[in-house]
Amino acid sequence: MKNKIVTIKRYQCGQEDFSFKELFRNSDNETETLPINVFLIEHRKFGNILINTGCSHLLKKNPIQYSKLKTQRKISFREADEITEQLSNEKMDPVCIKKVLLTHCDPECCGALPLLPKYEIISTAQVLCVLALAQSSDGVMKSTLPEKNVPRSATGIFKGDTVLRRYFKWVYNVLGDGSVLAVDLSGHAKAMTGFYLPEKNILFAADSAIDERVLDQDLIPSDKLLQLQYDADDYISNIITLRRFHRENPDIKMIFSHSKDFDIDNE
Repeated sequence: MKNKIVTIKRYQCGQEDFSFKELFRNSDNETETLPINVFLIEHRKFGNILINTGCSHLLKKNPIQYSKLKTQRKISFREADEITEQLSNEKMDPVCIKKVLLTHCDPECCGALPLLPKYEIISTAQVLCVLALAQSSDGVMKSTLPEKNVPRSATGIFKGDTVLRRYFKWVYNVLGDGSVLAVDLSGHAKAMTGFYLPEKNILFAADSAIDERVLDQDLIPSDKLLQLQYDADDYISNIITLRRFHRENPDIKMIFSHSKDFDIDNE
């Protein structure tokens, strides 16, 4: 039987600077520039699907709010980094994107949504609720949010067997066919979703950690890093869970929004 997911491709849609020395108590690493990852899934039934969209020039439409963002986070990007530009350079019309799987509401996740012509947003009900509330605000993300009439679908509960059940209370069936599952990773944000692709043995864990070094090196978050999280206790709890998941399931590749060096097997 053929896999439902044909290929996965990573795009770097912006970048962000992180001072590991400031953010982790037991790291001496200085500032590193890490990518903002976006993934394109080619699904046999549902066509082309994005996990997040990366940043876009729309963030700069409100100079005051954008300036505030730049003081808080060292995000940088060019128009050439936008997912629509990269797709066009590969002779792919952005209209081919049928669905966007959204991990959470953040400039690096929602940034290019209005640039996509026609699509459906899919995530957990919690993330979609935060998205709806964000559209009523005047924050920096206002210009990067989709029109209110863009279709949205909340994930249903997955009723099949999966390794995720040993680690997460709720497991969601994102596309209804078991090819993409979701788990709640709220903590970094008020609501955040991780996506698991069982056919590819990949768990995309969003911003539940900066990158996989938190798993392998047991990096200890500093007070400064914890103050940046929506819920520090949930953030730490997720790290503990993901470390256990990583230790007990070494065959499953865990990738984060800012992971730098990894391979995706499309064979």
